[in-house]
Amino acid sequence: MSRPCCWRRMHKGGAVRYGTKAVLVCVAHGLTWPVTIPSILGRRLLHSERGFDFSAKLLSLVPGRLGQYLRASFYMLTLDECHYDLAVGFGSFFSHPTARVGRGVGIGCFSIIGSAELADGVMMGSRASVLSGKYHHGGGNRHPDVRANPLLLETVHIGEATWIGEGALVMADVGAHCIVAAGCVVTKAVPDEATAVGNPARCVYRGRAATEAAAV
Repeated sequence: MSRPCCWRRMHKGGAVRYGTKAVLVCVAHGLTWPVTIPSILGRRLLHSERGFDFSAKLLSLVPGRLGQYLRASFYMLTLDECHYDLAVGFGSFFSHPTARVGRGVGIGCFSIIGSAELADGVMMGSRASVLSGKYHHGGGNRHPDVRANPLLLETVHIGEATWIGEGALVMADVGAHCIVAAGCVVTKAVPDEATAVGNPARCVYRGRAATEAAAV
């Protein structure tokens, strides 16, 4: 996973602030262990995400800075990869511990992230969702009863320094340095440096990298 985005911010004068947050998140470990340990043991020993799901939703309801530190602490210890500088707003949560989160990621209020990989510097507005692909309840030949279809989770990748606007719904990969407009529904991959709008999403602007790739 790429690294540079948030470290550029730190070198511009934010080192003290980031260092303070690192200390506070470590202190928060002492408060989150009653939900962190059951979540980890449930996943490793019982192959169950129920403990994680319960704890993630519970911590999403803690308001203010305290809630942000508690959520950063919990996800730092339970996700496949996560850094202390993660900022998760009120009412937002990760639905699967298989998610991977880079440095300097910020998530607004009431957002849901599934089995996704968020690169460094990804920012999400409120009420945005990154699903675990497009085929949660089966693709292709499906059973008439949707409950009988196997659960199919895919990892959706969001590239470095990409902005996902309010109310956007992302079901496919989004490249680096992209803008996903508010209310956009992404069902097909978005190339680097593109701006996606609408439902279904279409690219109204393509950066130099995307234009060169399309010309090949």
